[in-house]
Amino acid sequence: MSKAAHGGATGLAGPVAPPRPRAGRITVLLLAAACGLCVANLYYLQPILPELAASLHRTPGSLTSSVSATQVGYALGLFALVPLGDAVDRRRLLTVLVTTAAAVLAVIPWAGSGPGALLVPLFFLLGLVSVAAMVIVPQAAGMAPPERRGQVVGTVMTGVILGALLCRTFAGVVAELVDWRAVFWGAAVMMLAVCVTLRRILPAQPAQATLTARGYARLIGSLFALVRSRPVIVERCLYGALGFAAFTVLWTAVPLRLIQGPYHYGSAAIGAMGLLGAGGALGANLAGRFADRGRQRTVSAAAFALIAISFAVVSALSSSLLVLGAAIVLIDFAVQAAHISNQTTVFGQVGDEMRSRVTTVYMTCYFLGGAAGSALTGPFWARGGWRDTALLGGVAGACALLLLLGYAAVRRAVTSRKAAALTDA
Repeated sequence: MSKAAHGGATGLAGPVAPPRPRAGRITVLLLAAACGLCVANLYYLQPILPELAASLHRTPGSLTSSVSATQVGYALGLFALVPLGDAVDRRRLLTVLVTTAAAVLAVIPWAGSGPGALLVPLFFLLGLVSVAAMVIVPQAAGMAPPERRGQVVGTVMTGVILGALLCRTFAGVVAELVDWRAVFWGAAVMMLAVCVTLRRILPAQPAQATLTARGYARLIGSLFALVRSRPVIVERCLYGALGFAAFTVLWTAVPLRLIQGPYHYGSAAIGAMGLLGAGGALGANLAGRFADRGRQRTVSAAAFALIAISFAVVSALSSSLLVLGAAIVLIDFAVQAAHISNQTTVFGQVGDEMRSRVTTVYMTCYFLGGAAGSALTGPFWARGGWRDTALLGGVAGACALLLLLGYAAVRRAVTSRKAAALTDA
């Protein structure tokens, strides 16, 4: 796709960037680790909330606003900051984001030692700058040769998955052995290490456009032009939203199910169940390899069918720990497989100068789908408990599958009409 074509879609113009160096295996692994550590910033607070509340002489429930502030900051960062990766030097942008995250992490323990009034704005800022992970993903995709892009994106997203999973274990262990403050100070040191690593392995790139207030407005406005000009991106955004909705339904409802009989699990055992989600990392890698062979639709269809079937089975058999555990593994596996297929597809629709913006469009829809899943879980749980909530997750997977089949039918009909028109001509 030519640069002229990109400029027409976005309204941005700038110097042609030099070819990016190809990413070797070590570089890809370092980028995956950097993504995981950036995403981990969103979740350190969750397992140590009781310790932080005790130090402030408050109830854990009164600090949930800090958790929400992190998510709100992240959502805003997806929309407002990630597109900058298409207009400025990504290495410089990442340096600013990661060093700011390090500074915020270092300050949080001092704020937590006082009355705690600064915690909400600090966690909001932490969420805002932790979108550095979503700046790294399109950077990695741009450094990968087309025939390996799916595999590279899958590897980097594996880092995201493992970071989101293992950070809770890290935070819990450090808080118990040392202190909750050590969690954030340790995370600050890791952010500084990430910054140094990214500065060493990423090339400097010229700005793609002069970033003025008007240029920034055009940059954000180009997101809507991007959606209008590429229907495949809209299609994949819908799949992503439904897939992540199923994921958040699962992980919002599972702790509620595990505190009931026959389990009556405590927080430590519930946290350990979360490690089953590591199966999603395998899904990301396999999906990336299939995507490189052009099998994204096959992977997506199989993933959505697996989500629907797994939820249907576990809705009736959740009293079996084996069935519940298997469902967690399979649903996580399927959601991540569909996610990587979606990302590989949308990245293939644009050139490198637009990949930060396509990440913004896709991940914003993905995040909104997850928020909808979480919001619906509460009333469904109140009405029918685990059974109704699990069926909600299954409906999300089934809707995604039906949507995919519908799009496929429309494409076949359009192809048939075109072939008939050519025959008649």
